[in-house]
Amino acid sequence: DLRELACAGSVWQAKAEREGILDKAAAFEVELPAASEVDGGGGGASEHEEGGGAWLAFYARVFALEGYKMRDEDPNEVLDGEIYAAAHAWCRDPAAAKARYGPIASWDTSGVTDMYMLF
Repeated sequence: DLRELACAGSVWQAKAEREGILDKAAAFEVELPAASEVDGGGGGASEHEEGGGAWLAFYARVFALEGYKMRDEDPNEVLDGEIYAAAHAWCRDPAAAKARYGPIASWDTSGVTDMYMLF
């Protein structure tokens, strides 16, 4: 049945691999679905119901993630929420910077044009 195939965990896992969702999950430090979720967990549900649901939920969660949007700034005037402030915070206390800005690999630096002497 097509519905069953569309919900299969293997379909969503392959889609996640093909579209770079696994790399994005690694950047955001999101764990893959546990083996017990993928194999049905022994609760009597089929792989299509449990495994597909786990991979579908994983895909949807990671797809929607967006990194902290960094802004350009003057390196001599460090302001909160801007790239130099985040980099300085990361160098001082990586755990606190991660709590504030998310994992460094997920930072969205697309709006930053100057990273001179950033680290």
